[in-house]
Amino acid sequence: MSVGLSADDPSNFVQYFQETAQGPGGEIKYDLIYNPFGPGVAGDNVIAGNEVPFDWDQDVIFIDQLRQAILIGGRMSQQRVPYSLRVKAKNGLANWWAQMFNWGLMNQLAGNTYALNVPYLGITTGEGAYNYTGMNNPLAPTTDGHWLFPQGATTESTVGTDPKYAFAAEAIPTIEAQATGALINPIKPIVIGSLEITGVIFLTPLQVKSLKTNYSEGEWGAIMGLAAQGGQVTGNPIFTGALGIIDNIVLHRDAYLPWGDGVNTNTLSVLGQTIANPSSLYGAAYATKNIGRAIFVGAQAGAFATGAVEGPLGQPLKLTWVEEPLDGANQLRIISGMITGTKKTQFGQSDYGVITYSTYVG
Repeated sequence: MSVGLSADDPSNFVQYFQETAQGPGGEIKYDLIYNPFGPGVAGDNVIAGNEVPFDWDQDVIFIDQLRQAILIGGRMSQQRVPYSLRVKAKNGLANWWAQMFNWGLMNQLAGNTYALNVPYLGITTGEGAYNYTGMNNPLAPTTDGHWLFPQGATTESTVGTDPKYAFAAEAIPTIEAQATGALINPIKPIVIGSLEITGVIFLTPLQVKSLKTNYSEGEWGAIMGLAAQGGQVTGNPIFTGALGIIDNIVLHRDAYLPWGDGVNTNTLSVLGQTIANPSSLYGAAYATKNIGRAIFVGAQAGAFATGAVEGPLGQPLKLTWVEEPLDGANQLRIISGMITGTKKTQFGQSDYGVITYSTYVG
């Protein structure tokens, strides 16, 4: 969500819907109302029979409960360490929630249907399948202009075969032109107060590497290098580590975007075991070892919703926290839960505020 805007402002690239946080329900439907089109009726000509139809599309976001628990060992186990296991467990659950929100948002916006394939989920459909995709079914990028590739490539399987398909700054004007002028429903800008930006491009760390190490004429490295030679050092992204703004589009690095195959690349080490990252393109029918997805987002690219449970004094709580003594209060189980949902916005089976841009990564 954009800084400086209320969470439910439609100028956010993720819009918060709070109906289910204030009352019952497991889904929220929201509409896109199309502007009327036509020449109208001039003079005293009769309007009857020349009306235009009321045209609209609808999307729906579902919410579901997600919980995680940590079991703290007996008092003797706690005695052996010089810190509070309860505090560490609380911090760990907070970090877990941050990761789950990030995985859910990026897998949704980038249309990572392969997040359903990671083997430790144990299920690819139904309840429990969508834990890493915002508690909603992820929808693949639509091919009506919302899924782009570097020049010379027309499929995602192609871009993973050659480094020439790596992300480059030359792609940004193409994405901008597509977003604002070539789509049936042009992507709306993000407005923050008096500031209007065309959108935000999120890049995987390896796409950022490709961008920053390209010093060809007109590319990011050459542009920032020339700026430095001209004395622009303070605030120059070469020195600050930021990515900057090109064509009124903010560039942002995000490690939760989908990339890699989850076997050779983009893996995690958990309890000494190597597993597929939930953001990997795991189990695709084509090799995804060197494929990454960047996304361009504008207003209302995604939707976010929460539910509520009754808390103290009858007040609703979005996040629940339960500490449950076990074994005669020798052990402590800490449970954190939330009813929530995150979804990429689609109207008429078409992505609305997002463009996916697949490239080579390596």
